[in-house]
Amino acid sequence: MNTDDAWGAPALDLPRYLRRVGLAAPPAPDLAGLTDLVRAHARTLPWENFDAVRGVPGELTLDALQRRMIDGRRGYGCTGHVPLLAAVLQRTGWKFGAASGRVLVDGRPAASTHALLLAEVDGAPHLVEVGFGAVPTVPLRLESGLEQDADGWRYRLTAMPVGFGEEWQLDFLDPSADQWRPQYRFTVADRTWADLRMTNFYVATSPHSPFRGRPMAVVNRPGLRHVLTRDAVITTRPDGGRESVPYVAADRRAILAETFAIDLPADEDAALTALSAS
Repeated sequence: MNTDDAWGAPALDLPRYLRRVGLAAPPAPDLAGLTDLVRAHARTLPWENFDAVRGVPGELTLDALQRRMIDGRRGYGCTGHVPLLAAVLQRTGWKFGAASGRVLVDGRPAASTHALLLAEVDGAPHLVEVGFGAVPTVPLRLESGLEQDADGWRYRLTAMPVGFGEEWQLDFLDPSADQWRPQYRFTVADRTWADLRMTNFYVATSPHSPFRGRPMAVVNRPGLRHVLTRDAVITTRPDGGRESVPYVAADRRAILAETFAIDLPADEDAALTALSAS
């Protein structure tokens, strides 16, 4: 587990982060404290892939992430959320580690580009997922086959043998179809900040990256989740409610600011529009 200074914790302005996510004090070193932290982070800081769509690897220093996500109204993909929350976990005394996951597209594993965190609570590992966009807003215990509630949404983790080792699969119960949807698979093995920097470069520059050409943003709110796609805003609820509202490119910046708490500069928005039209 990463318990040294590998995640830049000394550079973290913890009071600034706590104010940004709406916590009055550092989380207590128990499951309730970790739950408060994950929920606050997931409901405050949005997910977005606009840098990757434009082919620009974002800066992954802790100072840059704090300027962007704490001081500014911007989100990031998993490679930005993970090191920021890792620094918080490190500063607040958690035993934790980063891991690598393969997103499942139509049930088939893609490249190992997803980053996630695992934290130990009372001797048991828990999945701490803040970088997948539509995330479970509470920690999930690594117990195979156990269905777990995350503020009304249902998730399941399953251990399975793969090759010479073991992988865990995260599934999400789609309330609109009452069907389990596979999200990704991961191994319980340490991943470093250097690994995330490599992934960050790949997803923004490789022609094989799944993030190129598909602008998206996600924000989790109490009782609902908003997803911005290329041409619509989709809102889903744990009870199965779903709305899809189309939009035009000229309205995207206003929608992002009002619904997703993302202030997208005009030049970046123009670049996204040009790429979508090509």
